[in-house]
Amino acid sequence: MSPQVLLSLLTGAAVAAGGIIQGHQWKRGAAEAGNEELEDRIMTLENELEILKRENESLRSLAQGGGELKVPAEFIDFVADAMELDFRSNPVVHRIAPEELRGRVTASVESRFPPHGLDDRQKAWALMGFLNPDDRFAPQLAATRSIGARSWFDDQTGEGWVTDRFEESSIPDQAALIRVLVRVLLHQHYPPEPGYPGDEADRARNALHHGCAMAIENRFLARQALGIGFAGSQDTSDARDLLASLPVYINGLATFPSLRGTPKAERLMGAGELPTHLHEPPRTTAWFFPGADEVTTQDVVLPNNDEEAVLEESTGMLGLQLWLQTLDPELTGVAEAWRGDLYRLSAGEDGSLKLVWDIALKDAAAADELLESACIMAGMLAQAEQDPSVGEAVTGPEGRRLRASRTSPTTIRFENLPPAS
Repeated sequence: MSPQVLLSLLTGAAVAAGGIIQGHQWKRGAAEAGNEELEDRIMTLENELEILKRENESLRSLAQGGGELKVPAEFIDFVADAMELDFRSNPVVHRIAPEELRGRVTASVESRFPPHGLDDRQKAWALMGFLNPDDRFAPQLAATRSIGARSWFDDQTGEGWVTDRFEESSIPDQAALIRVLVRVLLHQHYPPEPGYPGDEADRARNALHHGCAMAIENRFLARQALGIGFAGSQDTSDARDLLASLPVYINGLATFPSLRGTPKAERLMGAGELPTHLHEPPRTTAWFFPGADEVTTQDVVLPNNDEEAVLEESTGMLGLQLWLQTLDPELTGVAEAWRGDLYRLSAGEDGSLKLVWDIALKDAAAADELLESACIMAGMLAQAEQDPSVGEAVTGPEGRRLRASRTSPTTIRFENLPPAS
């Protein structure tokens, strides 16, 4: 039996088994749980099944003409020498149809968070002003990583992907493969910690690893320029147009690893300090900004309340910068005064959502500046004719109340509250 046929049978069996297991879990859930618990369980299972379906579509693509790419030994040696690390096993790089890549990337984005994690974040980010109500984070972020892409690294499996249009003789394609091989090598030596570490730590580690890959890719292209005079680049017009059409937040998260991670990695390589930081990866996005050595983070603690906490997370310095950029790029400078933040999404007994976000700044002057911007954001989200004053709640669509206030000389609070009862 050919590998392609066997793969088709296995993936079909996996989907069938998933459906059977899902049915049994639904029946057992109905007997053990009330309606609310059952609805949550069904939603979780539906999300898991959707991810499984997308993975099956990508696997079917492999069975229908994909397969593994035979990685040239000289590329493996180049990456190993550049990173001063040996591959612990042969790197696995798959081929995939370009139209299938986006589905695989979307499934990867969705599955990296805990159950309901992405849905809860989307709700919180919309209440904070990062996203519009009709934005869909996973598909939009996946599009930035797949449209026009020559390669992609799956940081959950540690394997690389190239499109079935990959040409070994094409220098841009070779460079894309080099970038993936660096990620595979780093994953073998410095795999992600068990469980999800939180948004800030996840983004910081990914930016460092991506920055290393881009730095080595740049070295490869420089070598080609010296050796054969190649100075071209791949056409990225589609990717640029896509980024320009996306919300500032998704655009910023998508470009952060390249814009901030690459120069940071190059400096660490030049100073011989990279291994230390790969072994103990950064925990905050602030680490990538100028003056990172002067940033002493603060623990932010939100007040206890009677509502059920659905999600508690940090946006970090990067998130604060993008939040301000949504208002006006000229307001982003105060983001470098970030010293800590924490937001909480909670649900009342009636299911209404409440968002509280505390942001700690370096000094009172920075807090003054941020508070003014927070009042503007509250007025914008409320679609108010006039921005609220400090501590004043402004009523927006559906009766929701938005407020910006000060809880200490250096701490600002932003709230998006349900209608008053």
